[in-house]
Amino acid sequence: MSRVSEAITVTAAAPSVLETPQVSTNFDAKTIESLPVDRTIQGRVLLAPGVTNTGPNNQIVIHGAQSFDNLYLVNGVVVNENVRGQPQAAVIEDAIQETTLLTGGVSAEFGRFTGGVVSTITKSGGNEFTGSFRDGLSNDKWISKTAFKDPVSGATEANHLDKVNPIYEETIGGRVIRDRLWFFLAGRQAKTSFSNQTVGLNLPYTTSVNENRYEAKLTGNITSRHSLIGSYLKVKNNQSGTKFGNIADLESLRSVGNPISLYALHYNGVITNTFLLEAQWSKKDFSIVGGGSLFRDEIKGTMLRDISTGFRGWSPTFCGVCQAKERDNKDMLLKGSYFLSTKTTGSHNITGGYDEFHQLRNENNYQSGSDFRLFGDFIYSGGKLFLHLDPNKSGGVSRSHFQWDPLLGLSETSDFGTKSVFANDKWDFNSRWTFNAGLRYDKNDGENQTHVKTVSDSRISPRLGAIFDLRGDGKHRFSANYGRYVAMISQGPADSTSTGGRYATYQFQYLGPEINPVGTPASQLIPTDEVIRRAFDWFHTNGFTGNNSLIYNLTIPGFTEKIVQKMKSPYMDEITAGYGVQLAGSSYLRADVIHRSWGDFYVTRRDLTTGQATTPTGAKVDVGFIENSSGNLSRKYNALQVQGQTKPMKRVTFGGNYTFSKLRGNVENEEFNNATVTIGAIGTTGSNVYQMPEYPEYTKFAQNNPEGYLPADIRHRANAWLQYAVPFPIGNLDLSLLQRYHSGIPFYAFGVINPGVSTANPNGIANPGYALPPTQVAYFFGGERGKLRLDNIYETSFTINYSVPISRASLFLKGDVINLFNQQGVEQAATGAGNVVQQRVFTNFNRSSLKPFNPFTDTPKECPKGTAAADCTAMGANWQLDPNFGKATNKDAYQIPRTYRFAVGVRF
Repeated sequence: MSRVSEAITVTAAAPSVLETPQVSTNFDAKTIESLPVDRTIQGRVLLAPGVTNTGPNNQIVIHGAQSFDNLYLVNGVVVNENVRGQPQAAVIEDAIQETTLLTGGVSAEFGRFTGGVVSTITKSGGNEFTGSFRDGLSNDKWISKTAFKDPVSGATEANHLDKVNPIYEETIGGRVIRDRLWFFLAGRQAKTSFSNQTVGLNLPYTTSVNENRYEAKLTGNITSRHSLIGSYLKVKNNQSGTKFGNIADLESLRSVGNPISLYALHYNGVITNTFLLEAQWSKKDFSIVGGGSLFRDEIKGTMLRDISTGFRGWSPTFCGVCQAKERDNKDMLLKGSYFLSTKTTGSHNITGGYDEFHQLRNENNYQSGSDFRLFGDFIYSGGKLFLHLDPNKSGGVSRSHFQWDPLLGLSETSDFGTKSVFANDKWDFNSRWTFNAGLRYDKNDGENQTHVKTVSDSRISPRLGAIFDLRGDGKHRFSANYGRYVAMISQGPADSTSTGGRYATYQFQYLGPEINPVGTPASQLIPTDEVIRRAFDWFHTNGFTGNNSLIYNLTIPGFTEKIVQKMKSPYMDEITAGYGVQLAGSSYLRADVIHRSWGDFYVTRRDLTTGQATTPTGAKVDVGFIENSSGNLSRKYNALQVQGQTKPMKRVTFGGNYTFSKLRGNVENEEFNNATVTIGAIGTTGSNVYQMPEYPEYTKFAQNNPEGYLPADIRHRANAWLQYAVPFPIGNLDLSLLQRYHSGIPFYAFGVINPGVSTANPNGIANPGYALPPTQVAYFFGGERGKLRLDNIYETSFTINYSVPISRASLFLKGDVINLFNQQGVEQAATGAGNVVQQRVFTNFNRSSLKPFNPFTDTPKECPKGTAAADCTAMGANWQLDPNFGKATNKDAYQIPRTYRFAVGVRF
């Protein structure tokens, strides 16, 4: 993967969106500072067309790609987190010079993505000394409460913490040796606290973050034709009062550290007047320290999960006293650029190079303190969490169960590498025609955390583009592109069969006494620690983990799932067409049509041909093959986007963009808690719920994985901003207004069924010969996938900037009001905590009063929402929506309420 060199990017103006066939957007520091937007990398790209934050954990989605499949660069260093692919907070916002987003028709110099490329460049020193000091001020009390009201308890959002949170930022740059050696230094210190609350019990708590960031950069001219740039970024991050998933109590809170280090060394050389050479070495180190339970015993270290909602309680997810998790990368690049000018065929800018990138992971992924999870029904009483353990069977399996997740072995560090060769020719044929022709070859090889090779493939990616200038004067330009883009090897599927660093999952039925049954008076509820103790006493008495008769589901990496044929990278094919017009002055307008289609998805196939195996304890299991497939799978994106800017008067600037898009298919391939996953099983509630191509005799029906609108789909999205430089006698006063709008995102009526034959379901599917036939199968109720929508979101935000010169310095003040009119729309169906809108569907799996059915032969009958269970039984109903279906269950479902924030500082 190549990237435009920093020296060239810094000294030359960014290309206009009209001058290239690439679909691109650029935001410099001045633009971002003048608008009421977050100054993070995510905040910047959300100002661009075709970008949403509708991925799991509100992750960035670019033109319909999965959220893990974008490429993020800071000074040329890849800053993607290895598992979820998100940009890590390694930059100091006041040090950012510009951020460029490439979303279509991207040069062959860039690879390992199917979404977009986000390149952030930080400032460099020069001959003159420049710098800044900034204090950003926020306070949880300056944020209005949302309209959240718990649909069960009626509790509202907890009171906000009244504490001013300063975030200090400093930058300074200048010369060490005039015209030869320059330095740039930056720092950021933040000690922030904000209020939050649990689900279920709605208990308030405080999350605190103590973070320091540092940057150092040296730029030197070895000679007038050769230069070096060395940069170093370091982050010290410690957090307390954090969570993983939807937690119901304060015992589930955790502390975590996330240190980051980025290193980069870049060389630029002018070898001849027509040949330039670049080389770069970079490295990123990232660790997760702590972030889990402080206890390893069965009582305090066992996490509880609610059967119906997936809520978590009693003990944090993961182990907080185990070895730190390491997710690193390293990259080496060599690139040459040759400029050729001819009299008859125009000029060529030919670029070619070699890139070698490696993802490294050493992670012993303990799933809880004790390696156990206990599933039951959560009971909320008197501000405390209680657990109902229910041994009664639904579909042949007890409702409550143990989950044991033993680590199979220690990690030996995985290494998934991509070696790439690329060539690209930007050909200016004449005043009317410009062409871009590129070819990229990516060779993937990778070993999992036990050094077993699981990846070995290669792909060729052609990139073709053209611009036709209607009159040859730059006023009217038509563009078109075709390209293939190959994804980065995903850590999740590629490492999924490793016996090092990964855990097995055994699910055991709980068949002991029922504890805290429905209707138990609050005064007689058995405390949670005693419930866990009694459950383990029963489990130990009845054979513990050696009792194979209790197992109803089992996953052992490398044993129950195997990679038989080496995995390949998924790909995306893209076609774009655009038109741009240069209006009066610096005004412009550009429109692009974009079509994308993905293929070779990660899947797990488990059927009667993939075989069976016997575990060392004698349990018989069905084997699944992890592979690539496009059969009966689809993910397609179609969009029209428009962007433009104009200056109708000397002091007024108006700009904006609009995107109309459709993202359809049946491939999601990612979850908030499991990151990248294979198609075949959904695990957001803690247990696998099966889809095709696993167990096809049970899953190959239309509503198991139907095509429709995917969770990241947004039909309409617009950003529009108005900037006015107010005539002011002293200093400069600038006002900005930003209007955002997007239509509602989809959510599902997704339920779990057990279609197997049973006493209650004599018409069910007979086991054709599986060792452990599935008891949990996915079913999408209510017709087309994604037809349900949340609220349309409107947000008007305002910024005031005032600066006054003082000698060589400039004092500045800034104030933002986000969501000025305090709109209260439900924006997100799921966040980093999981579902924040009630999407539960009752079936016989989780409510015995409903009738089981055969999805191949029966049309399920709905019981109207809110109808009594006895009436549902009388009418022979098969499914029913939760009484609060579609309502927010967490304040985070709402759009950001009215928020005030301020900054004061000095620049020189």
